[in-house]
Amino acid sequence: MSDINQEVQLKKNLSLPLLLCFGLAYLAPTVVFNYYGIWTSADGGTNGMYPLALLITTLIMTVTAYSYTRMVKAYPQAGSAYVYVNKSVQPHIGFLTGWVMLVDYLLLPMICYLLLGIYINLYVPSLPVWVIVVGCATIAAFINIVGAKTATVIDSIIIIVQVAFTLATIVLCVMYVSGGGGAGSLLDAKAFINPDVIVWADVLRAAAILCVSFVGFDAVTTMAEETKNPEKVMTPAIMGVCIGAGVMFFITSYVLNIAWPEATTQIVDPDTGIYELYPQIGQDFMADVFFVVDEFATFICAMAGMGAVSRILYSMGRDNILPKKVFGKLSRKFHTPIYNILICSVIGCSGIFYADNLIGAAELVSFGCIIGFIMVNLSVILHYYKKKGLRQGAKNKIMYLILPLIGMITLIIAFLFIGTGAKVLGGIWLAIGIIYLAVKTRGFKELPPEMTFEEE
Repeated sequence: MSDINQEVQLKKNLSLPLLLCFGLAYLAPTVVFNYYGIWTSADGGTNGMYPLALLITTLIMTVTAYSYTRMVKAYPQAGSAYVYVNKSVQPHIGFLTGWVMLVDYLLLPMICYLLLGIYINLYVPSLPVWVIVVGCATIAAFINIVGAKTATVIDSIIIIVQVAFTLATIVLCVMYVSGGGGAGSLLDAKAFINPDVIVWADVLRAAAILCVSFVGFDAVTTMAEETKNPEKVMTPAIMGVCIGAGVMFFITSYVLNIAWPEATTQIVDPDTGIYELYPQIGQDFMADVFFVVDEFATFICAMAGMGAVSRILYSMGRDNILPKKVFGKLSRKFHTPIYNILICSVIGCSGIFYADNLIGAAELVSFGCIIGFIMVNLSVILHYYKKKGLRQGAKNKIMYLILPLIGMITLIIAFLFIGTGAKVLGGIWLAIGIIYLAVKTRGFKELPPEMTFEEE
């Protein structure tokens, strides 16, 4: 006789290529173009040091990505940083880590839908922003409910288009410079670092905020329970997304610099700087192509974000840290956390009410992800170096102490350059989490509900 109370399980149907596409979809390869004007500009940007800022971010994120590969091997579950800190550091701190990172995942789709509404409305004024926001959120919710594999297949198609567009832009810029335009040379040190004008505080601030552009590797770990052979697949997926994105971002930003060296002072509107670049290289039509590609990229970024946060909520709900009947519920038909997806969709639609605070929300994403990354690095030290006692030999010291320490230190430095507004908003969100946890655990006298997991 079948057990009607048998728990519905997440389906293990994701392979390495699909995971890579999911991670890249979450970080959106074309995001390097969205930030081009903002960080290239001399007014509030890096004064042309955009590639340097991206390189610094890539190095910081690569160390942290490695820490993720260690922790996902120890705990191959949905939940990501929440799970790792919960089991390696302390359950209450694990909850608060998940709580802080939760705001990143909840706000990212909201920001994406709002951007879709604003930019599509510019091209099609007859469509109100709220209609576009609600429509995109509804479509993304449906795709996520049907299943992670369906979502990642769609991601794969759009990712290919984004990469193709990025490569086309690189080729056009190289051709323009080779023909005597722009810097006139493909090798220009000042396109990377210019000692005459560099302001390190500006570069480090940019590097700190650009950490958000790499959260795709964190999103990959939320799919651990839906991955075939996660012990073999997760490590190359995490590192592939992080390093692959970093290399692509750096190369792209560098060729944009050599194609238009004067952009630092000539960009009129930093928010739409990339639209000003294409006429400079004689490729006006590429601005319209970018609009189409970028809108699809923004959509799948929102869709991937919704998929990731729904799994984090599911992990916390399954452990009854959040109400299990809602957050720990899976659809028996689709094997996906349907209630979580619907909740995330409603929050995403609320973006229409927060257009005036879009910058604050974006800064808050940086706050949450950096805090979470710091705690994951700490988890590696406490789990492997302290708990498992892997202290003997240079290899163990490097893998389980030195590298995660480097990750923590660099992230702490990056955190110092996050805006005050984001720190205040993040602190408020954290305070709400502490109050909720205090109520849930009767003044911290009880531990949060214990998680069920299989350790390797």
